[in-house]
Amino acid sequence: MRLHESYWGKYGKSLAPLLSRAVAHPKCATVARYAEAYWCILLGKGAGTGWALDTEVDVATRAIKVGSPVVFDVGANRGIFSQEIFRRFPNAQIFMFEPQPACQSILKSLDIPGSTIVEAAVGAEAGKTLRLWSDGATSGLASLHPRGDSFSASLSFKEIDVSMVTIDQIVAEHTLDRVDFMKVDTEGHDLHVLEGAAESLHKGIIKSLSFEFGAGNVNSRTFFRDFWDLLDRAGYLMHRILPSGGLLRIPSYYEDCEYFRGVSNYFAVR
Repeated sequence: MRLHESYWGKYGKSLAPLLSRAVAHPKCATVARYAEAYWCILLGKGAGTGWALDTEVDVATRAIKVGSPVVFDVGANRGIFSQEIFRRFPNAQIFMFEPQPACQSILKSLDIPGSTIVEAAVGAEAGKTLRLWSDGATSGLASLHPRGDSFSASLSFKEIDVSMVTIDQIVAEHTLDRVDFMKVDTEGHDLHVLEGAAESLHKGIIKSLSFEFGAGNVNSRTFFRDFWDLLDRAGYLMHRILPSGGLLRIPSYYEDCEYFRGVSNYFAVR
């Protein structure tokens, strides 16, 4: 929405001084803050923080058009997403990318047929060693960027060194001509994952994908504009995933996409 192009902005400006005197006090500000956050959640902004846990799997299921799909689970953690994909697509070829040793052990114990565990972090350059910060052996908050967001302020993080691969590297090594769906959940590192998949994206090998945007991107100093430019140039249409499981098309970039409260889940299809 471009408010400066609407008549609403013109009339809103004329009423703003009067309305501001009426509502600008602490109690009203608190109510407005909660109302604003909840309204945004209904539009998918910040709705990735536990408001609708199954929507990402449902979106992937609808996006996959073949009975034997190739699926990348980037940031597999304990394998919940991969298990659900296998339950719905028993003939799927699933690649689970996970840098945390304790999580790797859990993924192996799942023994998902047709799966490959890639014991590394994913980013823009292969062969590098990076530092991973985690507040627990199997934490879902583990990140390649020191966490300074409000949600993590009271947590204590330990560091380990992890190796790095790229999506393009794995696609080439396994001679894959398609990836039907790629889920990316790397706590602020998602843009770098996509940068390391640039060739696969531009060739259309990756048919559809989901990624996160929110508080973790404050830590990595990345913007939604970066995602938009990369994926738009590669020919992908962008949508926000709603708590209902539906999709809200994002037809063009605007600065209100830079929403850092919680986590918003996005879906892109070529």
